[in-house]
Amino acid sequence: LSKPKTKNPKNNQEYRCKMSSGRGAKNKSSADETMGKKKVSGQELEDISNAAILLALREQEERLTGKVKLAVREAVEEMLAGEIQALKAMIEASNSAVSKLSGDIAQQAEVGRKLQGRLDATSANIRAVKHDVGDLQKELLNLRQKVAEMEDRSRRSNLRLVGLSESAEGENAIQFLQDNLPVWIPSLAGEKIEIQLAHRIFTTQDRTSRPRTLIFRLLRYQDREKILNGARALSSVPTYQTSSDGRTSTSRLLFFPDYSNDTAQRRKAFDPVRKQLANRGLRPFLRYPATLKVKHNDSDRRRVSLLKPQLVNKKAPFVIFL
Repeated sequence: LSKPKTKNPKNNQEYRCKMSSGRGAKNKSSADETMGKKKVSGQELEDISNAAILLALREQEERLTGKVKLAVREAVEEMLAGEIQALKAMIEASNSAVSKLSGDIAQQAEVGRKLQGRLDATSANIRAVKHDVGDLQKELLNLRQKVAEMEDRSRRSNLRLVGLSESAEGENAIQFLQDNLPVWIPSLAGEKIEIQLAHRIFTTQDRTSRPRTLIFRLLRYQDREKILNGARALSSVPTYQTSSDGRTSTSRLLFFPDYSNDTAQRRKAFDPVRKQLANRGLRPFLRYPATLKVKHNDSDRRRVSLLKPQLVNKKAPFVIFL
């Protein structure tokens, strides 16, 4: 038996057609791919061109901006050249003035430091002087008190007669007093009162308004005390009558110790207080040199404490209640 002949696909017409169609399709796809690659390359080229154009535009813009700025600056400088020069001159003058002021300030600061040093030294000296002045004031007060005490001791035998009419004593004041003292103060009857000196004190006041005080010095201090104690013991103030031009006038006579001006002023400061205390039924009196004491018959001292504080004069040193 002979084998049947196998058909060669290559010799087959149908096979050849299929192969041809397959190659055509393959070639077409290759062409399409080539065309696609060409389109992509063109897009990139366009982007590159656009970027280059933008870069060129930017460079041109920067050059134009620089030229415009330069032109504007030159124009402004040209327009303001005079003003700028004047401003520069003003600034230089201001700098010079500031430099001068700085020098003056530094000089004044140095002067201020020197003055501060002098002020500190002066303050220290003032403090020392104040301390010395305080000591001197204390010493002066002590000396004034001693002088006042010495003057008071020199006047311890003197008495002042207040209220006696002018010229009532006549030419001999000593004899007038020796004759009338026992009459005014009966406790002096039979006493030998020796007077060394008697005269009116000098005053610048009008004599017609109030008679001048008659001051007299006793030989013995004991006689002074007798006169004062006798005058205090009287139930009424002694008087003296004088006749002039047919008219009779009566004078109320008051006897006071003779003190220095300093002591007299200190004692006089108590007058308003003594008056108010006397109006309240108390018995105020002064002790040397200027101490106010008050006696009261009632032993209950609480009644005395009812006195208002403002009754005590600021010039008065203190008050002692017994």
